[in-house]
Amino acid sequence: MVYNNPSFLAIQKKECNKIIKKINDGNIKLSKEPLYTSCMRIFTKDVYRISGGELDGLTKTTKSQYDKYILINRIKNYHSLRIHLSLLKEDECLEKKTFPDDTTGYTIRNIINLEKRIGSKSRYGSIYLTTINGVPNTLPITTKIMIHNANNIIETDIMNMITNHIILKSLSRHFLMTYGSCICSKKIAKKLKLININELADGDLKMLIETRDVVTNTELMFNLFIQTFISIATFHNFVGYVHRDAHYGNFLYQHNNEIGYYHYIFDHKDYYLKSCKYNVMIYDYGFAKKINVVEDAQAIIKKKEEIYSDYIKIINAFIMKKNGGWIKLSNIPSYKYISHQMTEIANILDNYIKYEITYNNDHSSSSFSSVLFTNIIENVFMKYAPKSMFINQRPPNVINETPFRIN
Repeated sequence: MVYNNPSFLAIQKKECNKIIKKINDGNIKLSKEPLYTSCMRIFTKDVYRISGGELDGLTKTTKSQYDKYILINRIKNYHSLRIHLSLLKEDECLEKKTFPDDTTGYTIRNIINLEKRIGSKSRYGSIYLTTINGVPNTLPITTKIMIHNANNIIETDIMNMITNHIILKSLSRHFLMTYGSCICSKKIAKKLKLININELADGDLKMLIETRDVVTNTELMFNLFIQTFISIATFHNFVGYVHRDAHYGNFLYQHNNEIGYYHYIFDHKDYYLKSCKYNVMIYDYGFAKKINVVEDAQAIIKKKEEIYSDYIKIINAFIMKKNGGWIKLSNIPSYKYISHQMTEIANILDNYIKYEITYNNDHSSSSFSSVLFTNIIENVFMKYAPKSMFINQRPPNVINETPFRIN
């Protein structure tokens, strides 16, 4: 689509100049460290601590549970739970309940029991450790009680769509699964009206980059980086949304014990990523916006900036603080090299977005998101990744029969 209207071009040039100035001034690339701590979310370690189990010690029980994070087992777990959750209607409401240990929580018709609130109430809502009657020994699940507002409805709709049309079809492993949601039809407080029943993650990217054993492992760090970018690209090009809040708390992980290569398809081409001990998942879609919509000149340029910003912002999670990034650990020779590489990659993306908004007026937002990731594959993954980590020739030990889709 080519825009020749003089007023369109004038607006476009003005917006382009604003973005280029922000890039040159470092206002996008070197964004401030987020006001986020990992205790704002609930992970498996919190559940095991509450239930008296042991996660950090990696007991035999815990190790066997890592097998359940294999995608096919996550899907089996979903179907097992859905047999019982299918009894719930979409307009179900919470009822207060006192449990045998005298703790108070909620239930929905005694099908699901929100038994113990984990953490404190926050603007993100309240989170409860949840059990489903008749379903023992499943992976821990939680229910998130949220305010019934536009952002939370968007997040709920996107999570349901991703679960049903992507994860359950084995088309991606880079998203957290939701088991169901309800919006109460009765007149009750907004803060109790919307609930999501979700799978748990083991932690977030912030926790990993604050771990010396992770940061000192060059190959692991680059694998995490590639997975993070693939999750963004899948959200852009397959789900069809720009995230708009890509900080290190919104990339979660589950432990992974699969060995081999994962097969991905992007733009009808095959790529293979070596497995590692973590699976990265993009999360929290409350600020997400649909990419493929009719837009005016100003909105198109703004959307392109947001697509680029999803990538450029999270690069800070792989750059040392003294170089303008978010990693506080220092005096790690191997990591200085990675940090330097990530700064080079950020410069590559800076140059690409400046070229895009200056010369490629005919690119829509959706076509730009595809072209940008093609550029990332060719000029970042294929050139910077450690040897044999990201390849385009099929290896003998491919893990997934169904290729993961990025677009």
